[in-house]
Amino acid sequence: MFSRLRLSSRVLTPFSIPVRTYTMASDTSTYKLNHTMLRVKDPKRSVEFYEFLGLNLVNKLDFPEWKFTNYFLAYNGPASLQGDCHWTDRNAVLELTHNHGTENDPNYSVVNGNTEPHRGFGHLAISVDNIEAACKRIEDAGYPFQKKLTEGRMRHIAFAKDPDGYWVEIIRRADEDMSAATDPSTYRLNHTMLRVKDAEASLKFYQEKMGMTLVRTIENPDNKFNLYFLGYPAANPEIKEGAKNNVAEWEGLLELTWNYGTEKQEGPVYHNGNTEPQGFGHICVSVDDLQAACERFESLKVDFKKRLTDGRMNNVAFLLDPDGYWIEVIQNERIKRTSNW
Repeated sequence: MFSRLRLSSRVLTPFSIPVRTYTMASDTSTYKLNHTMLRVKDPKRSVEFYEFLGLNLVNKLDFPEWKFTNYFLAYNGPASLQGDCHWTDRNAVLELTHNHGTENDPNYSVVNGNTEPHRGFGHLAISVDNIEAACKRIEDAGYPFQKKLTEGRMRHIAFAKDPDGYWVEIIRRADEDMSAATDPSTYRLNHTMLRVKDAEASLKFYQEKMGMTLVRTIENPDNKFNLYFLGYPAANPEIKEGAKNNVAEWEGLLELTWNYGTEKQEGPVYHNGNTEPQGFGHICVSVDDLQAACERFESLKVDFKKRLTDGRMNNVAFLLDPDGYWIEVIQNERIKRTSNW
């Protein structure tokens, strides 16, 4: 989450950070943080909630043989791309996964990643034009809040709750309101937050192996945590160097939250969302050449949860980050048409 408290903060722009290059055939500058996957109980209620927040249903994939359906939602903003582009070429998509029958199961629920002992995934964040008006609109519609603007010490952010209890952070797109009212079509799916055990190991992984750029660091020694925001600059071409609050203007950022001292704990610290009880599933990166990208990951000794040759779905791979979070890797079908999604 972004903070305007008096934190010790360091802002790094993609224009000031050297980009590490590789000799592999896959070009990481073309990668996109395509989507974040969350499991949901009732897709009708969940899709309705996110459409209320201005997202659009851009694709739906049914897998009747495996008894699940995926719903993909996104904003039609400049970074997520306009029009009828292929969904794999979009930036900052939300994937809702529905396992058939859960909507009628009174015992089914997900973990939202913020309760002990299953903390891990923290929240999605949406940046808005007018935060007071946006929060009032959400509240007037009857949706609950984990934290309202008027609660606590941090009066510049709020957390709404979706139908499954996942937290959705609401932040400003700019330092000042951009309009007198609020228009959900102008919102942006800014970031996905994951807690990490060892900041140094995670930053090294996401920068050197996933090809991301560190665009902002917020240090908060008083409360003993740091926030790191990473993304793919080329996926946000409208961001200009020196733009006011430009990090909140991005789409498809990854926020890593590191609580001081967790790196000294033995064993895994955070829940990856895929071991029972489940909730958050994965983030997904779309790449220019899926085979070449996976060969590059192999050469860098990245741990695989699933290789392209494993199982029946040979058009996706899954990597593991240092905390065991899953990263799906798919082909960007605009760059290279390979599969029939």
